[in-house]
Amino acid sequence: MSGDQNGAVGQSVLRREDEYLLRGQGRFVDDLPTPLNTLHLAFVLSPYAHARITSIDTSEAMALDGVVDVLTGADLAAMVKPIAAQIELPGYSFNTRDVLAVDEVRFAGEAVAVVVAESQYLAEDGIELVEVDYEPLPAITDIHEATDPAAPQVNPTVPGNVYFEGRFATDNVAAGFDAAAHVIAEDFNSNRVTAVPIEPRGCLAVPEQPANLVFYSSTQIHHLLRTALAEFLNVAESTLRVVVPDVGGGFGIKAALYPEEFVCAALALRLRRPVKWIQDRYGALLTDVHARDNHYRVEAAIDDDGIVLALRAEIRTNGGAYSALPFGCTLETTGGARMIVGPYRITEYEYTATAVATHTAPVLAYRGVAQPVCFMAIEGIMDRIARRLGLDPAEVRLRNMVPTAELPWTNIVGVRYDTGSFVESLEMAMEMANYDEFRASQSHGRLVDGKYRGIGICSFTEVSGTGAPGWRARGLTRLPGFDSGTVKVEPTGKVTAFVSHAHSGQGHFTTFAQVVADALGARLEDVTVVEGDTAAGPYGTNTFASRSAVTGGGALIRASEKARLKLARIAAFMLESTPEDIVVADGRMHVAGVPSRGLSFQEVAETAYAMNTSDLPEGESFGVEETDFYDPPLVTMANATHIAQVAVDAADGTVDIEGYVVVHDCGRVINPMIVDGQVMGGVAQGIGEALMEEFVYDPDGGVRTATLMDYLLPSSVDVPNYQIAHIESPSIDTVGGFKGVGEGGLIGAVAALVNAVADALSDLDVNVNTKPLRPALLSRLIREAGV
Repeated sequence: MSGDQNGAVGQSVLRREDEYLLRGQGRFVDDLPTPLNTLHLAFVLSPYAHARITSIDTSEAMALDGVVDVLTGADLAAMVKPIAAQIELPGYSFNTRDVLAVDEVRFAGEAVAVVVAESQYLAEDGIELVEVDYEPLPAITDIHEATDPAAPQVNPTVPGNVYFEGRFATDNVAAGFDAAAHVIAEDFNSNRVTAVPIEPRGCLAVPEQPANLVFYSSTQIHHLLRTALAEFLNVAESTLRVVVPDVGGGFGIKAALYPEEFVCAALALRLRRPVKWIQDRYGALLTDVHARDNHYRVEAAIDDDGIVLALRAEIRTNGGAYSALPFGCTLETTGGARMIVGPYRITEYEYTATAVATHTAPVLAYRGVAQPVCFMAIEGIMDRIARRLGLDPAEVRLRNMVPTAELPWTNIVGVRYDTGSFVESLEMAMEMANYDEFRASQSHGRLVDGKYRGIGICSFTEVSGTGAPGWRARGLTRLPGFDSGTVKVEPTGKVTAFVSHAHSGQGHFTTFAQVVADALGARLEDVTVVEGDTAAGPYGTNTFASRSAVTGGGALIRASEKARLKLARIAAFMLESTPEDIVVADGRMHVAGVPSRGLSFQEVAETAYAMNTSDLPEGESFGVEETDFYDPPLVTMANATHIAQVAVDAADGTVDIEGYVVVHDCGRVINPMIVDGQVMGGVAQGIGEALMEEFVYDPDGGVRTATLMDYLLPSSVDVPNYQIAHIESPSIDTVGGFKGVGEGGLIGAVAALVNAVADALSDLDVNVNTKPLRPALLSRLIREAGV
């Protein structure tokens, strides 16, 4: 059986989502029709990072007309079990969190009470009337000071404020350092950030008879949320339905499970009335999971040719006050340790990776997770090798890269690179950026017209499409890993594809339709995609970690192929042929070599659903509806190279991005236009992270940057014009050949920009090893250099 070779996959099909979203017709949580008797929630947030709750007086709030109830942590503890992430790693300190603090608050913004009212405005008024007495306690926010024996204890079950410490070493690391002609060592510091999606979080819980609950949430993980609600509310999962409406950006922070969701569902079940909660931006900055508060100490043993003989890394990550659901506080810790070797042939490696507890917001997944920081570190080391030996930074990378001819390659921590284009991506990016010409221009000096100009490279591998083996290796035993798809050919011949993922702006309704159209042999316009509803789609792990195309696409291909075979069997019977001789393409089936002997999908589907006088083949079941599941390998490795050209103003330290090139390899490209959009958006976020975004704490743990006046985000004037090119090296280990694309834009941007700024200032002999590279920092470095 064969199909059309000129299919939908690989085409820049216009996004189906754009028309209704651009017309303002999207339905986000706050746009959903709200039942007349809906109650609204507002949370009382702690102003202290660490304090004992001595009393809570709710009487004035309860007296406010329209306030239905005010509940404290003790009240909610009777309805919701303490929530906890399950991580099975040796030495991990298990810890739990009450959905409302009971006796003690552990970060600024932790909720201590909830007001339930007839309107959002009344709920907000109510929280102003709740009187909470606190006994302030010493707080710790610094990841280095957290493990000092004199530091305050953050969590009673996390001794010494160490959530986890992992170690790894190959046999000959010491020998590599002994044999080295040079040792390059550097500390790299990363600022704490968060995603700031355009739509804050929110949820709406609607009870149904007799005891069911429909729960709407702007989540990326609706199946995992449903399972967690059942577990921690102690209700039957079969009574719960989780629906994801349109989502205005997720970026990983909406792949967390938050206390507000459990509170909203618990109160709806208790009061038997709809309950709604919509987050404001202040609450989002305080309580959404944070990321990237990391420190890396990296040492590289190298020979006179710049070849890395051995690598050591000491990694410390801030897990915040609690280990957040569902991934826990070790995601960055284990991720950075496993990913730092990147596209390089590093065969001797040793690391210590530690996750610590502090009185700060919990840390979890944000686009790229550990990769922006670990590649800032290893790519920074590559540049330092070049400067030490008088080599070009690109040449150092090329000497250390795994060449395409040696793929598949299994790296030192056991991750397989099945296909890739590490060398080709770097060489293409250099050509697009006129790299050699830029380097030649620097021979006259980096300061031109009052600006220091530099160029920075980041060549990296991008972990994506992680399946169950990958999550088990990181101790996450309750993260399934697989995803699933159901493909149904309706009696009209049209196709409905159900997938276990949830969309948050990536273009799923378009790209998944392209995948199904090709795998099934249907017309693209005949395929409708349904996702984000636990009552409609099959179970799966859901949408995060650049896994949608790999796991969802793989599952849909498998289900489509099963449906295609069934259509071919029925068509063959109707056409008096054999299934092997049936060609399925463009919504029709015909006998190979005889296009005139054919049938439409509708004609075959009518037979399948007994809607005509034709019989089914003997033993064939009615309908055309197939489901399949896909658990990919350990990981799927995409790769890319980013090259940034920058100008640093000598007077005020501002950074202008004068050129930006990306060459990306995500395997088989489903929709080039959408892939370009993913890269562009990721680079914009990387610009913010590298140059301006940062959470700043005062000595008592208060957040000084809890508004968008202080937490700076990039705007359109900060984003350059991009040059983007693609290399396709389809994965040989995954169904469909797809690799992930969602995080690469951000991952590469951070290191490329930091390296570009470091290159621009390299004549001044200053050390650029931290971010964000704000003008105040850079102007100080320039002044201290005596310029």
